[in-house]
Amino acid sequence: MTTTTTVQDGLFLNVKSAVWRVAIFPRDLYLLLTIFFLLCWLPAVSARPQKTVVDVASKSQLFVDQELVYEAKGASFTLHPGRKVSRKPLVTVDRPWEGWHLTMYGSVLYDSDEKLFKMWYLGSASEYFSHETTCYATSHDGIHWDKSHAGTIPSNNGKPHNAVTDRLLASVMKDRQDPDPAKRYKMICYQYDIGYCAMFSPDGLHWKEASPGTILPISYVDDVICACWSETDQQYIALFKQAMPVMGRRRRSLWISTSHDFAHWSKAAPALWADRRDDYGTRIRAAKARPLLNYPDNPNVMRTELYGSGFYAAESCLIAFPWLISITTNVPKFGNHEGPLEVQLAVSRDLEQFERPYRIPAIEPGQPSEWDSGTFSTAAYAFDHKDEVWLYYSSGNYTHGAPRWYGVKNKKIPEYQSGIGLVKWRKDRFVSVDGPASGGSLTTVPIQFSGQRLELNANVQPQGKIVVELLDLSLKRLASWPASEPVRGNDLRHVVTFGEQTNVADLAGQPLVLRFHLYDAQLYAFAFRE
Repeated sequence: MTTTTTVQDGLFLNVKSAVWRVAIFPRDLYLLLTIFFLLCWLPAVSARPQKTVVDVASKSQLFVDQELVYEAKGASFTLHPGRKVSRKPLVTVDRPWEGWHLTMYGSVLYDSDEKLFKMWYLGSASEYFSHETTCYATSHDGIHWDKSHAGTIPSNNGKPHNAVTDRLLASVMKDRQDPDPAKRYKMICYQYDIGYCAMFSPDGLHWKEASPGTILPISYVDDVICACWSETDQQYIALFKQAMPVMGRRRRSLWISTSHDFAHWSKAAPALWADRRDDYGTRIRAAKARPLLNYPDNPNVMRTELYGSGFYAAESCLIAFPWLISITTNVPKFGNHEGPLEVQLAVSRDLEQFERPYRIPAIEPGQPSEWDSGTFSTAAYAFDHKDEVWLYYSSGNYTHGAPRWYGVKNKKIPEYQSGIGLVKWRKDRFVSVDGPASGGSLTTVPIQFSGQRLELNANVQPQGKIVVELLDLSLKRLASWPASEPVRGNDLRHVVTFGEQTNVADLAGQPLVLRFHLYDAQLYAFAFRE
């Protein structure tokens, strides 16, 4: 199922402006806040370069946000949730050391050197380990997983297992460029009672501290972190859970930090937090999970918070997959919160400002009777594989307030189901610009490019077409450049022809505007390629 949102004047402006209303403070603090704003935030903003033309270079430009949209007439924007490869989990609890549930608090990568998928996932406490541990599995197809690898840390009972570290949230990246083979694999993770740490490994199995202590600040909810390497930005990016005041409450939120060398990390800054739109959706999300909730709702407590987030480093932007917890009440006796979690989608083009135009699931929950219906988390990052984007996720048919989380077993409640699944998108097909059969159009802001040809990632219905115009800044068609030949069919890389030529290199580096005429067609992205 997809959900369509029609662009209206001011919609996304309102979404952006809402972030300035996140916190409520006593009146006597406003003077201090004003001084802080003038001394800290304003100089930083003033130092940012002014831009009136977007340099799209030769990178694929997605429509996940509306930054490149000057005007849309008769066109709508649709978020496409990931396609589940199976209705059943691919990885389940089937080893004694994995405890009562599995969580994708880890990462999956495809090792092109070994032509092997590698997974670091989290098992729960058991007679083998007193708390969660990160386990290791491999696969030749990404679907069927082998857990027979020997673990590398000692267990309490001395029995064999496949655990490789007692750290949690293992964001593992293979660094082929590091000249030190002992640092071939890098990990950002969480350590109990310590915080967020970094580690090295020669093989992804034997891990050592990268440096003593933590790499990032902590707060009382500092137990979730995800990190990835961005080829576009040429740096490591970490999003991690922190508490901050939001609309009068101290809430779980997501902060960001970056590093070029894995050793020195930028000062942490807020990236994603809940707003009014999130809170207004709390009851709807709770209603969908109603059969799974363990306690009555408390309207004075109900709200939404951001729990964690995975990534996808696209060519022109960073896509995040934030996990939202819809809090319905406090869990009696245990000081935590009841509520379901779901995965949504966010985007940033500068790693400073994030937008969330859609507040619906990027991974659709199953029915309450199914395994993936109550809680969700994702791998640290999604990755490209054969013209697809793969994102592993974990879920269970229980909520954040399930008694089992807190060591309480209830014989009247059937055993919970949990596991790890996989969703896929065709390359860059997260959001589409949709034109009806009667036609719609999208006009971009001024852009400049490098490259020789224009390619469209588009799906055009049999009776439909896409026509492209190259415009000057007064929105008139460029002289000697006719409207393109109709683009038809379903292709990730339609090459656009203008008259009898595809080579647009003469226009490279010059400001211009694109206008797409869409007839019964979906446009996902465009790119100028060499």
